[in-house]
Amino acid sequence: MTDTILCVDIGTTSLKAAFLPDNLKKKPVFVSRQYFSKKAVSENRVAEEYLPSLSRAVSELKEKNPDYAVEAVCVSGNGPTVISDDGTTLLHNQFFENLSKEKNSALKNTKSLFIPRFSGFKQNFSFSWSETEHIFGAPEFLLYALTGKAVSILPEERFLSAYWSEEELELCGFGKNEIEKLPPFVSSGSFVGKLSEKAALETGLFEGTFVFAGSPDFVAALIGTGTVLPGRLCDRAGSSEGLNLCTSKPIFAKDLRTMPSPIPGLWNLSYLLRNCENCTDSKDYFSELMRGVELLRQAALSNGEFFPDFMTITGGQALNDELIAGKERATGLKIKKMPTSDAELIGDLILARVALGDYDDITEAVFAIIG
Repeated sequence: MTDTILCVDIGTTSLKAAFLPDNLKKKPVFVSRQYFSKKAVSENRVAEEYLPSLSRAVSELKEKNPDYAVEAVCVSGNGPTVISDDGTTLLHNQFFENLSKEKNSALKNTKSLFIPRFSGFKQNFSFSWSETEHIFGAPEFLLYALTGKAVSILPEERFLSAYWSEEELELCGFGKNEIEKLPPFVSSGSFVGKLSEKAALETGLFEGTFVFAGSPDFVAALIGTGTVLPGRLCDRAGSSEGLNLCTSKPIFAKDLRTMPSPIPGLWNLSYLLRNCENCTDSKDYFSELMRGVELLRQAALSNGEFFPDFMTITGGQALNDELIAGKERATGLKIKKMPTSDAELIGDLILARVALGDYDDITEAVFAIIG
């Protein structure tokens, strides 16, 4: 039997899972994708489908990989989705009128991605908000279902302003009893707990299996493509698309976004392609792609950073060889495909292996697992 990590990523419309060994070249990676029902999404109950979806995925993965054993589980997912104990779900891409935002200057001006979502959830699902003991994100809800342990995942300390602090929550009008609904922060890769007896019965996994916190899917994709080493570039290309370059220092330039890297001391410089959904076969799309690459190249080189001659692709577009060839012609860059187009799952593998002590840190694991 080959030891693997059950890597799970919760998307907006589906749950993806795979049994991943350290040697990703051993055989083709099979990913089980379980779609959530449209009814659950429309009725704001999609979190209720996370555990049943995982159960179906595990069953399919066992059938496809009978010689694989699960050593541990790691869960990543979309954000900032907000979920209460009863499964009421406000997805990150669902927006409701926030009546108090204009009245509260702190709420209006916050840099947090989550606090306005908490306020919208509170107003639109007041009963669930008042009755719930916990408020979760998407991966955290599943982690709680698996272990009974409530956590909030903070990928790196510099991301805190995009999340929340007790002081800012108070300024935005939340009371102490409401703030206590938010579980404590743990870092990506943290041990959350052991798989409970109930969850084992529901999923077909072994009770006591170690369960680890992954990260937001964006961060997991950066880790899973190796875009956590200075000079590494990735194309996160699905229904929306962004180019991401890891740098050794913060760089600020017009039309580019600067964010922390998951690795302390490093940074992520990104370009978000504009209005390109469903237009990947058009001349305008390739012009936009070339613009993004050139902006990143100029910003990197003018600040003494290395710019590579290749980029790694992840997401649905990674399945389109004709499109990849077009991207190579347009940008002059060699495009590297991953063992799976869902690099978030590889990010989960890396985080779990570091947590288990197989590697000293994420950088070592990246070199060992994906090169």
